[in-house]
Amino acid sequence: MKKILHVLFTALMISSCNTPQKTSSKFSAPEAGNYIEWFGDNEMANEFAMIGMRHFMNAEQEKAYAFLETALSYDSSMFAPHVCLAEMSLDGSEKQKYHISQAKKNVAENNETSKVFVSILDQKPDGYWGYFDSSKAHELWKKMHELEPKGNFIKQFYAWTMEDKEQSIATINKFITTAKTNNESYENLLNLLGYKLMSNGDMDGAEKVFLDYIKVYPDGYNSYDSMGEYYLKNEMNESAKEMYLKALEKYQFANNARNVISKMTE
Repeated sequence: MKKILHVLFTALMISSCNTPQKTSSKFSAPEAGNYIEWFGDNEMANEFAMIGMRHFMNAEQEKAYAFLETALSYDSSMFAPHVCLAEMSLDGSEKQKYHISQAKKNVAENNETSKVFVSILDQKPDGYWGYFDSSKAHELWKKMHELEPKGNFIKQFYAWTMEDKEQSIATINKFITTAKTNNESYENLLNLLGYKLMSNGDMDGAEKVFLDYIKVYPDGYNSYDSMGEYYLKNEMNESAKEMYLKALEKYQFANNARNVISKMTE
């Protein structure tokens, strides 16, 4: 596992982040604004946090968890990794309670957007993502988006939590167009768009988007997992199995892919 983390750390590059730069981190920061303040004072912690954030945004929780925990091992005063780790922890567990308490304590000196972000943990985690798309989360993401409309992490969950599917799809498409114009990463938005289209009954559109997701994010494992879910939903089981195996090839600890394949072979 240590070898895997070392390879990932040296190989992965992230083209954008969501907070003004405080250190000499290699990650490019946007102009000053009211972004969620992901960065702390330790450069190594920032590196790991940004990599973890990217995996989190791409629903690659296994990698995200490892990187975010490592970030905190370098700088325990950060709050944002605690929020994401609380999201991914077992509901009601001591681990989750710890991350919630640390996030609330550590955010005290940060900006309003950061405090609104942490306040998501006061909601009931009743969504697919738990806290992040809970029944009351959208108003909080909307407030964060108003405070900082350029925040990429904020954009993802602001668009995802919109109840109106057509509005959500249109908003995600707008964000993708903006990202392309600004030469920013947008693979996570393709994943969201594919699922929104699929839930809205547009299977042809969803297939195209998931194929684009693989092209844009070929070294990730969730792009193949999402394509596998599309095929499985459309009863194309052999194609689905192929995609899930590809996800495992990219990352052998991809739990969802492994569980689906296990069920398919029962």
